[in-house]
Amino acid sequence: MLIRKAGEGDDQILVRHYRAIWESYGVGVENIEPDAEQIVSEFIEDGRRHFRMEAFLAELRGAVVGSTICQLHRVPYPAITVPSFRQHGYIWHVFVEPALRRQGIAAALVLRAIEHLRSIGCTTAVLHSSDAGKSLYQRLGFQIGPEMRLDLTGETKPAD
Repeated sequence: MLIRKAGEGDDQILVRHYRAIWESYGVGVENIEPDAEQIVSEFIEDGRRHFRMEAFLAELRGAVVGSTICQLHRVPYPAITVPSFRQHGYIWHVFVEPALRRQGIAAALVLRAIEHLRSIGCTTAVLHSSDAGKSLYQRLGFQIGPEMRLDLTGETKPAD
């Protein structure tokens, strides 16, 4: 297996893999934006331009079988700490072809993403995991963090 840096010529593979991730979560086509591919392509371009984004591909016998994308984390709040204290990197995409899962490909991709994030000065790597990926990420040293969520679409009521 070869892990290589993806170039701009590989963007369609990355877009296809990203879409496949959402489909694997059971998200129906009716819940995907009609211009999803364009949205992802623009996000990738912006990430390269402004957030030191890098993507990596896993190749097996010359065929691309997986990919990952990572970059500086885009925080939705004012970042007031110096980067040497707190500079999060975000791994926002890890995909391996279903028939080849559980063979170490995702681990190799994530380790390469971590290497990139370290090289650009990140102090922490962050990702959101599917249920299927949790054990892999925990084996690689990721810890479950303090994020909390509240579903605003239902009848959730605060506890007394």
